[in-house]
Amino acid sequence: MHVEINQDTPESIENAGMQNNTDENLMGLVAGGDKDAFAVLVRKYLPGLLNFFHRMNVYSGDRDDLVQEAFIRLFNYRAKYTPTAKFRTFLYMIARQVQVDYFRKQQRRLSLSESLKEEVEEPGITNARRGKEEDRKEMVAKALETLSEEMKCVVVMSIYQGLKYAEIAKILNIPVGTVKTRMFHALQKLGKAIEYEG
Repeated sequence: MHVEINQDTPESIENAGMQNNTDENLMGLVAGGDKDAFAVLVRKYLPGLLNFFHRMNVYSGDRDDLVQEAFIRLFNYRAKYTPTAKFRTFLYMIARQVQVDYFRKQQRRLSLSESLKEEVEEPGITNARRGKEEDRKEMVAKALETLSEEMKCVVVMSIYQGLKYAEIAKILNIPVGTVKTRMFHALQKLGKAIEYEG
């Protein structure tokens, strides 16, 4: 199966009135093999998944592939989805697993991974050209790099993806209290890192 990473909505989808369905209803249609319903979900969640993989430091050349893999898995697991679970939680559980699998593969190719990491972390000679907003974004990105994988994942899912702590807990299969603790410590560490940079 190939998932088109295309943000254009086919007229047939809009005309079919699927835009008004809940995600859970659309997923029910997908379970029945409705490709138009699947296209609506892809279009809706494509930007969020790209952002998720970006914030989780997936190499820019691999992000589209991981998004596609997440949607392929979503389609393949459509029969396992139960409407009692929030669709967004189900999708991000899949995306998180895709991200974990990606990093496992990357660690197997350690030398390549290290060279890519050095490229990403190498500061550019652009501070003079960038405005204060760009400097702040760079500072936050550097500070985010100081976090452990567990803390970074919670921050990205909460702040950048807008997921609630209960959803994050379900996705990561950890207690809500652990999510809150990780978030608290992550924010403290980020604050100190940004102060140090500033």
